[in-house]
Amino acid sequence: MAEGQGLSDYQRKLLNVLTYGHFMLFWNKSLVQNGKNKMAKNLILKGSTWHVRLVLPADVRHVFGNRSQLTKSLKTGSKGEANVRKLPFLSEWKTKIEKARNGVSATEFEEELNKQKQASETIDGIFESMMLDHIKGEKLFTKEMALHFIKLFDKDISDIFKNDPEKNKEWKKRFYEFGDRFYRFDKEKQDIELVVDFLKAVKEFSAIKTKYISKKYGYNKNQYKEIGYVFKNPRDYSLKSPFTNKRLDLFAKHQVEIKGLAQKTVDSFISKLKVLKKYLEVNDIDLSFDSYHQFLDSLDVSTKTKKNHIHAGSSFHKWASKYDKDYKNRYDTRDNPFLGHELPNDKKKGKKKEEKRLAFKAEELKKLYDFAILKRKHQVAYAIKIAGLTGCRIEEVCRLTKNHIVSENGVLSLYIDEGKTDASIRKIPIHPNLKPLVDQLVKNADSDNYLIHTPGGNKYGRRSDSVSKAFGRIKKEMGYDARHVYHSIRKTVITSLQHNDVKPLVIASIVGHETGTVTFDIYSDGASAKQKLDAINTLPAI
Repeated sequence: MAEGQGLSDYQRKLLNVLTYGHFMLFWNKSLVQNGKNKMAKNLILKGSTWHVRLVLPADVRHVFGNRSQLTKSLKTGSKGEANVRKLPFLSEWKTKIEKARNGVSATEFEEELNKQKQASETIDGIFESMMLDHIKGEKLFTKEMALHFIKLFDKDISDIFKNDPEKNKEWKKRFYEFGDRFYRFDKEKQDIELVVDFLKAVKEFSAIKTKYISKKYGYNKNQYKEIGYVFKNPRDYSLKSPFTNKRLDLFAKHQVEIKGLAQKTVDSFISKLKVLKKYLEVNDIDLSFDSYHQFLDSLDVSTKTKKNHIHAGSSFHKWASKYDKDYKNRYDTRDNPFLGHELPNDKKKGKKKEEKRLAFKAEELKKLYDFAILKRKHQVAYAIKIAGLTGCRIEEVCRLTKNHIVSENGVLSLYIDEGKTDASIRKIPIHPNLKPLVDQLVKNADSDNYLIHTPGGNKYGRRSDSVSKAFGRIKKEMGYDARHVYHSIRKTVITSLQHNDVKPLVIASIVGHETGTVTFDIYSDGASAKQKLDAINTLPAI
């Protein structure tokens, strides 16, 4: 390769190294003459081509196939260019050395041990089943099955023991002898001893193969030894906690896809279960009613939050008791360790009015709207005005599109087509003071036809996230505390309608509340468009 060719590719690799903070190497300024080879730090000149070279510490050589050093051609005769090209290779090798010494994280290691335990127990189960069938004469462990194993392991033996000729020869000879015995296998006779010996050898070699693979994936010496031990002795190992990453992922998927829970709710479950997982691991205790009660006592949170923890744990237990075989084998699933805990009652009987969320006064909505315009937070201002003249929730406002402007019996209305309950689906007459704004928003709707412009949904798909946060900053700047939130506007509308002698059933039809009665919630279509319009027109302009 001509000098300079491909340099940009290596420069790109170097930039990646710098980006991830792995630049720990320095330019070498000295040359050492060693016979015909001229050497610099981590560089060796072979003929006219530079190679990068790294001597491996003895304690990590097992990860690199027991090699004492690593070398790689840099495909250049220029020393300056070689000093650039060597950096990505050295960084990669040193990262691998560090991982070989420190191993993987405790969580990742626990996951691997559990996986090896399950794999080993599965193999044991298959072998035991084979033996029982064999003894009963119902099924023979055939010659073809044995030869398939032998063929499969032949290449593995070559790879695993490529630097150990004696072991290579020993294992190949062992399996070849099994192959020879199976070739002489008389199907009319039940040679149980042959099958038992062969299956034992398969399990023993599988443990060696497991350790070999573990080395390649960056487990340190102690970790890969423990992995091998667990594979050979699966009954000696039990998880520190049942909350493995795989289980939590499956649990979360079930809650969203099968039970239909909101992603935000499921994420809250998972975060609480991870707190419990850490507690069990740090204290080296198993999950039980008593240990869970200790966990609850250790939490410096409200009783309400503790109840949320219990709900998360109980939901997990119910799921695992149905769908996780290992969990069912380990725990008495008839006893839910998350239930039956008595918690202190930190609830005050009847909060004082000043401690509850408060409604804005009607005139305060106009001040909020004007202040948002002044702060050039126009989308927030528009959301305040829509909510103040309809009683809509913030997400309902931010999901309005041009298609939601409809006519109900000749009355121009906003159509709320989804919400928390069936009662949330409703049509709300447009207040005369709101109509000019609605016309403007329709004209200026975004590319997806939304009336309120936002950056889009947050990770839970809520379009109102940015508007809600901006509103929080505005009301705080105006001197309002935590008792006043965007939802307080909805409370203002309901209070105003009530003070204007609007019938409760009409109010419920406007704001999307259930009445709690079969007659009106099931059999009635709600208030008429005219009744709702008359009620809406009693709200003061903003």
